[in-house]
Amino acid sequence: MHTYLGDSMSIYIQLLLASFFWGSNVIVMKLLLDEIPFLLLATMRVFLSLIFLGIYLKWKKISFDYDYKKKALAIGILAIYLNFFFTFLGMNQVKGIDNAFMNALAPILTFVFSLLLLKQKGNMKEYIAIGMTVFAFLLSIRFKIFSIKIGFWYLFLGMVLYMLANVCIQKWKLHNSLILSFYELLFGFFFLTIHCFVQGQFQLQPLFEISLFHWLLFLIISGIGFAFIQVTYMRSIGVIGALKTSFFLSLNPIITYIESLLFLNEKFDIIHFIGFVILAIAIYMMNGQKEKRTNSLSRSDE
Repeated sequence: MHTYLGDSMSIYIQLLLASFFWGSNVIVMKLLLDEIPFLLLATMRVFLSLIFLGIYLKWKKISFDYDYKKKALAIGILAIYLNFFFTFLGMNQVKGIDNAFMNALAPILTFVFSLLLLKQKGNMKEYIAIGMTVFAFLLSIRFKIFSIKIGFWYLFLGMVLYMLANVCIQKWKLHNSLILSFYELLFGFFFLTIHCFVQGQFQLQPLFEISLFHWLLFLIISGIGFAFIQVTYMRSIGVIGALKTSFFLSLNPIITYIESLLFLNEKFDIIHFIGFVILAIAIYMMNGQKEKRTNSLSRSDE
């Protein structure tokens, strides 16, 4: 009992740190986008994550053998190559606060995809949460739906592609393991590198002009941080379950929001803040309904 409590407390602290890394990554990328072409930065980000995750797998003596490489290729194209391409393209055109808001939509979009593609059923509170999410988004753009910046659509498309990859993982019943993440990154890096060359963005000169401080941020937040997020996520599911894990990781948009105000000198917007609060309530409602459903299924199996 004491060991379990110790493990739980330890994993909670690690999840908070993982949320910090995840939320801070947007800020680091926004800072570097002023110095590096977006496609080159996306390629570097994936390469760094691939290297650090590979080092961890080698250190832990985890086998690189994987029986589902063709499926990992499809997931890598969706979740890494296309997702990163559109996300970095959009990130280059919108504010950090807007990035935070779009990232906060992810849990609700996951539920919508489950309804549409996996044919899962929702209840009234979950549908209310979806309605609140739509209202929060419209409020954040002041209901000017026909004036939405193209960057929002790029971010949204990147998110949709990522969710589609997650649906594929569920439909193909793949274990969402570190080795799957490694091959996703490997295949995604391959396609991003080719695209980077074709677009003429593979330029070395900007890399020599980046300050040492920004390089350190990039290495720690985007490299070591990503590997830490993946390892913590997998370990946390085994210790406290998938629902509590997803709740903690849904905190990362809040970190992005706060850091956008502090480090990107973006202005506080009360309307945007109200929309963010409504969205947070919707996510809380959604997580609460998931937990009730999981508990009822567990009781029925006993």
